[in-house]
Amino acid sequence: MTEYLLDTNIWIGLARGEAGLQKRLQGLRVSQVHCCSVVRGELEFGARKSQRVEANLSGFARLLAPFDSAPFDDGAAARYGVIRAVLEAAGTPIGANDLMIAAVALARDWVVVSRNAREFIRVPGLRVEVW
Repeated sequence: MTEYLLDTNIWIGLARGEAGLQKRLQGLRVSQVHCCSVVRGELEFGARKSQRVEANLSGFARLLAPFDSAPFDDGAAARYGVIRAVLEAAGTPIGANDLMIAAVALARDWVVVSRNAREFIRVPGLRVEVW
């Protein structure tokens, strides 16, 4: 069964009630859909710089509650080192947060789901879907 790590922009779209994303999510089991500590940090930051801090924080908390949130652990750290070295050697580095998200997904054999796959597709072996 394929498992998915949703990027920050997907969670934001879900929080906004975007029907297409909600429909995609409805076709999956809760156990197939994941967040990670890096994405949670990005969501927290976005909420705190918004005009509706408390509303956004509580909205994200409700949205994320049913789903597993994977930490950036030692397995992800090992993948991070390899990915970063390979991409920098090729002259195609990606942003630090996307690199950590990719590492979490690779360490667990999950597919990254994003609306902006431009950086993720540079990561060797990473499966990426655009929703």
